Amino acid sequence: MYGLMLDTADLAELEAGFAAWPICGVTSNPSILKKLGKVDLYGHLAKIKALCGPARSLHVQVVSTDTAGIIAEAHDILAHLGPDTYIKIPASAAGIPAIKALAAEGVGVTATAIYSSMQGILAVLAGAKYIAVYFNRMENNCTDPERVIEEIRAFIDGSDSDALILAASFKNVAQLTRAYAAGAHTATAGPDIIHAALGMASIDGAVDGFTRDFEAVWGKGATMLNH
Repeated sequence: MYGLMLDTADLAELEAGFAAWPICGVTSNPSILKKLGKVDLYGHLAKIKALCGPARSLHVQVVSTDTAGIIAEAHDILAHLGPDTYIKIPASAAGIPAIKALAAEGVGVTATAIYSSMQGILAVLAGAKYIAVYFNRMENNCTDPERVIEEIRAFIDGSDSDALILAASFKNVAQLTRAYAAGAHTATAGPDIIHAALGMASIDGAVDGFTRDFEAVWGKGATMLNH
């Protein structure tokens, strides 16, 4: 399954994005939720879940840092938002055993904060459905994110796993494109990245040129509807 998710918790951005773009899910994390201020957290997430409907997945991250706390928090999230909610868990020393335990229960897990191939491989083996590779943050740490994606993808394909690489952490369109080219099944990006991909001056210039050429022959305001 290949797709694109939105990395935001802003309801207006989500509504607009769902209406305009081929979006298959929504991701959030504590840093994204912080931008909302001190809202009714589960109430807000429930609104996002309702917007997603049955066709899109919602990924909500735990905050606890010990295994027992992660598992308890995951159960609480599921109780509030429904069993089809994906639980985002960092692929850390405490997170991997929590991923293993929750996956064994049939919980959909998104392993996150992945900076290395071995983290991703361990998350796949533990039963995570999505493997969230931090593209920009790896580049900032002088790590090659494309190689990490390629290595995790090779392991997934070679082991016949159904895990999917979910590339994340982007600062520009080029990074997002490179993540897909390296083998990411899906990616999550802020609406600003998608707007940037569609708002290049060269695109607008080409569209304006087509319009001018058409109107030069058939008159100002003419469209294919008039012929």
